[in-house]
Amino acid sequence: MGRSLWDTASGRDRRWGKRSGGYTPAPGYVRVVVIVLAAILVGTFAWQGIQALLHPVAKFAEIKPPGSANYVARGGATPGGPPVGAWEADVAEALQTATTQGSTGNITAAEVEVDRAASIVMSARMQGQTASPDFWKHSVAALDLVLQTKPDNSRLLEHVTMARIELADLRSSEQGSHAGSGGVAPASAEATDAPNMNTYPGASATPILNVGPGTQAPHATSVPGHVVIASPQAVSAEGVINPATLGGDYLDATLMPETSEVLLPPSTRNFNDNVRVEGLTIEGASQTLDGVRWKNVTFIGMRLRYEGGGISLQNVKFVRCRLGFVTDERGAKLANAIALGETSIEIQ
Repeated sequence: MGRSLWDTASGRDRRWGKRSGGYTPAPGYVRVVVIVLAAILVGTFAWQGIQALLHPVAKFAEIKPPGSANYVARGGATPGGPPVGAWEADVAEALQTATTQGSTGNITAAEVEVDRAASIVMSARMQGQTASPDFWKHSVAALDLVLQTKPDNSRLLEHVTMARIELADLRSSEQGSHAGSGGVAPASAEATDAPNMNTYPGASATPILNVGPGTQAPHATSVPGHVVIASPQAVSAEGVINPATLGGDYLDATLMPETSEVLLPPSTRNFNDNVRVEGLTIEGASQTLDGVRWKNVTFIGMRLRYEGGGISLQNVKFVRCRLGFVTDERGAKLANAIALGETSIEIQ
């Protein structure tokens, strides 16, 4: 009977002893090569460290973030300056800083400053601030200068366009607070009270109106020509919506959810469909502007969308509306027109 592994003198089988020297050690030159490569690697890291200390990389100017995410627009006039609101001076300062940062190549810092200007404008709108007559053209020109620092940068274009849209939002809110100025003549008494937090989309929690027997939309009993709707209205190609076809000149959609479309043209939203809306005041809910020819129309308290298609506005006014536009050159063009108080514009 053979012995087991544990019965051997060394505590292991002799077969394992035979294999202990079975591996051939690496040649001497391999060891030399490994040592040389390690030395080269250490020397390279040391050289790069010395160069970094002797020749530091130039850094961009420090990014200065907005002082507060919940900016409060300052009232009153700037001390020692022209008779303009202090918040307007803050906007101008932010945009000037954005231009400076963009000129030095610090595009991220420029975007931050543009966003700061936009937040100030938004705060001014929420607080019912009124801008001076020159504020609009100066702000639009300042945004143009910011974009010129890097006109081919898509992200900078997006931030600048969003600031333009905030300016257009502010202009729309002022249209409601100054009825009769700039040719704006809202059809209802409530349109002269801006911002009205119950009808201003997004300004506060808009209450949901009760819908049921006998329910009427605001102004329906006091303003002649009211046509109250509670669901979207389809418009076919070659369709015309005007006081004659509608049965009134005031289309009241305040009973509809604020995200619902008031008028639904063909899905192509193309000028070839020749859809026209003329001579109406439309209040409440939402509307996409693309592909429709709008003439002598006043939008009140609506969410208005522009998705970058063809648009035609002739004598069109925006009262207490919120604007959701694409952030490319076409959206910027439309937002600029509204911010500058223009009522007619066409984008093919």
